[in-house]
Amino acid sequence: MAVLVHTAQPDSLSEPATVAEQEGQDTGRPARGLAWLARFAPAVLPAVIMLVVGQYHARNPSLGWDENATLIVSQRTLGQIVDLIQHTDGSIAPYYLFMHFWVGLFGTSEIALRAPSIVAMAAGVGLVGELGRRLLTPAAGLLAAVLLTAVPLTSRYAQEARVYGIAFMLVTLATLLLYRAVERPTWRRWCWYGLAVLLVGLAHVIALTVLAGHAFVVGNRWRAQPARRALARWVPVTAAAVVLVSPLLVLGLTQRREQLDWIKPVTSDTIRAAPADLFGAPAVAWLVIGLAILATWTNRGLLAELAVAAVVPPALLIAASQVTSPIWVPRYVLFVLAPTALLAAAAVARFPLRAVVVLGLVAVMAWPAQVALRGPATHHGPDFRRIAGIVSAGLRPGDGIVYGGGSSWSLRAGVDYYLSGKPAPADLLLDRPAAAVGSLSAKECADTAACVGRTRRIWLIRLYQRKDPLAAAGPIAPILRAGYHSVRVWRITKGTVALYERNS
Repeated sequence: MAVLVHTAQPDSLSEPATVAEQEGQDTGRPARGLAWLARFAPAVLPAVIMLVVGQYHARNPSLGWDENATLIVSQRTLGQIVDLIQHTDGSIAPYYLFMHFWVGLFGTSEIALRAPSIVAMAAGVGLVGELGRRLLTPAAGLLAAVLLTAVPLTSRYAQEARVYGIAFMLVTLATLLLYRAVERPTWRRWCWYGLAVLLVGLAHVIALTVLAGHAFVVGNRWRAQPARRALARWVPVTAAAVVLVSPLLVLGLTQRREQLDWIKPVTSDTIRAAPADLFGAPAVAWLVIGLAILATWTNRGLLAELAVAAVVPPALLIAASQVTSPIWVPRYVLFVLAPTALLAAAAVARFPLRAVVVLGLVAVMAWPAQVALRGPATHHGPDFRRIAGIVSAGLRPGDGIVYGGGSSWSLRAGVDYYLSGKPAPADLLLDRPAAAVGSLSAKECADTAACVGRTRRIWLIRLYQRKDPLAAAGPIAPILRAGYHSVRVWRITKGTVALYERNS
């Protein structure tokens, strides 16, 4: 392995050759074994580690806010999904369609819902190792990919039943195919790259910000490439991919206010917190970024390319948030962790002891966050499993349930999911299911008092812990204040459960 590290060609995607092979000697079985290890270990080993890390306690967190959207949409008919995406979430329609067929085969258990993300993140980390092997050395590729297995945010979104792990994989694949096409710019290689870009856009249109980095790679190689016309093929191939995905982009823009109105404006504090938010742990972020800044390599242009790929996509989202409505969300550019890790690996991969120390430090510093992110309510929502347990344990015949505030769609989905197959209270305010109205939110009764009727006991579910469960609870609040008394209140992680009984 050491021989391979020092003899690899850093400015080429060609296979590294050992000294013995360059001199025409018979390398024998041991050398062939080392060559095989150097060829496959950087991709396969980290992918296996990420698969193990990704599935570790993957069932512990209850389904979160966005995951509930995946859950309820994936169970709809194709017609109902098409109806929904005309109003909301149109930019991730392909993901919903994929999950529709996935749950049809594998069901809706937490592991089944999260499995595509776990597998995609493992494959993406493996692709980072392969990219590092080709661009740098086998040791650097291995180090970069293993570093990513320890980064908390890769585990977080490996265990999220959303599109971010898949987008990470596809962006890394597109980047790998770009470098292959730049090395030998045949139409066939460019078409494979264009297909990968199309898949990136179909997964998550914001991930197309990676094209800024890709454009820099092509421009950087233009000066040194004799066959400049072949490099120019990047333009039509990329344009074709963007045109094909443009309907999703248009849908995303027209639905932007509804989909992204929850994002907070970008401030100086937001920018300072961006590195920690991208890695999931401040100490890990600054160690890896610090190493990336110190990266050295014989091909300085390659370092510049990786730096642009790491910095420009977040910068574009932050800049766009300043001139339009906010769009900066760290998970939207999760894929920039790959070039950052490659830069960090370039700084220390040639020094085995330092590499081992860095891996150990990252693992130790990341461990508290790795444990925390597997808590019961770490996926942007309350502990739905505990809410369902409380309701189920205290349920009596004739009980009803209501959801207070403006968050009823996800609360209803989460509670329904964890009460599935068990006795459940009547959903008093449900008028028409969400699927029937082409939305994530169900249509609730216009006459709240009539729908509540003379229900003896009512369970109220609220998002976040509330000192007064009825504060800002919507139309149900005056009815419960006037005709009911509180029996008990449970304040749980990110949620409140309150039980009320009619006065007479």
